[in-house]
Amino acid sequence: MERIGTLSDLRRYPVKSMAGEDLAEARVTYAGLAGDRVYAFIDNQNQSDFPWMTGRQGREMVLFRPRFLAAPTTDDGQPKAERYAIEITTPEGETFRVDDSKFAQYLEKRFGRSLRLRFSERSMTDACPVSLLSYGTLRALGEEVGMPLDLRRFRANFYVRWESDRPFFEDELVGKELQIGETVGFQVVMKDSRCAMITLDPETAQPAKVFCRRN
Repeated sequence: MERIGTLSDLRRYPVKSMAGEDLAEARVTYAGLAGDRVYAFIDNQNQSDFPWMTGRQGREMVLFRPRFLAAPTTDDGQPKAERYAIEITTPEGETFRVDDSKFAQYLEKRFGRSLRLRFSERSMTDACPVSLLSYGTLRALGEEVGMPLDLRRFRANFYVRWESDRPFFEDELVGKELQIGETVGFQVVMKDSRCAMITLDPETAQPAKVFCRRN
């Protein structure tokens, strides 16, 4: 087995489109990281196949900071609300339980949309259960756009440093199997086509200015 890099940062996002959290360790299953994107808000007026309330509709979603009151656990007889209890801090410093009806009302008033909370122990990602990004790629993208890029923009789970430090090396790994540590193995199945979320500053929620480069 060839060593090709080191896992430097591990992140999960308890509520879809809200801020993530750094982890020292995580349980990983076929469904993704335990606790990753297990909650999401659905826009009741959105009848498309992508009904989620996200930073696309309300960019300040990225400023809400969820945290688990205890590490998510597998089903041990406890009700879901206790195994996945989350407290959320608003940009103004108020705190709510994610399943508190007052929090849904707060979001509805803030974003002007009718919302309902959805829970799933299987991560509600847009594509694959986990995502990966390298620091070399992050650096190269920053050089291309002419500004330093915060890794939190990309909302990945695994942030790695390749031994070669070659930008976009992860693109060459599509179709290959990787192993992290002694127990976690996964296959790289596709490139991640990132959405408008990466244009939002994770500290301010301000969108980046995009210019068309003419040849």
